[in-house]
Amino acid sequence: MKIQSKLPDTGITIFTLMTMLAKEHQAINLSQGFPDFDADPKLIELVNNYMRLGHNQYAPMQGVPILRQRIAEKIEYLYQAVYNPETDITITSGATEALFCAISAVINPDDEVIIFEPAFDSYLPAVRLNGGIPVFVKLQYPDYAIDWDEVEKKISPKTKAIILNSPHNPTGTVITREDIKQLQQIMQKHDILIIS
Repeated sequence: MKIQSKLPDTGITIFTLMTMLAKEHQAINLSQGFPDFDADPKLIELVNNYMRLGHNQYAPMQGVPILRQRIAEKIEYLYQAVYNPETDITITSGATEALFCAISAVINPDDEVIIFEPAFDSYLPAVRLNGGIPVFVKLQYPDYAIDWDEVEKKISPKTKAIILNSPHNPTGTVITREDIKQLQQIMQKHDILIIS
């Protein structure tokens, strides 16, 4: 049996390409988080200790309870927002898994999803695999700002979500207070989810 890709036109990711180019030209690769330092010896010691104590099994599906509790406490401390660690917080293996799960949970066939370009390379395949339709909004050069008028023009009755993160990946742009105000105005007019 021959297996055929569901996304044959995906190709190689920009991160794979940048890694290859950095190696070829002996350049510093700023496209991904490759630490140029060793792990803290204390961290290695703690991991070894916990492994010796038998903490080497699968974690609960939602994540280790104490970690979820500490995250809830930190969010409340930093943002004065209260989340229930039992029902509102899930730990994933990384951003790609979290994004795929979030997109899969809410995007149905023919739902439109606004994606800011350039974009993290996991957004598009996750949207397409769930039958969603990507709608692109280019960030404005040179500071990669969001053109909120353009966002408003791209919203249709089929728009289900906007994917937004700050700092933006891959540009590093941090959304401003004015961006938040613009986003609030859009959210008050339209029934759209934010995946962030």
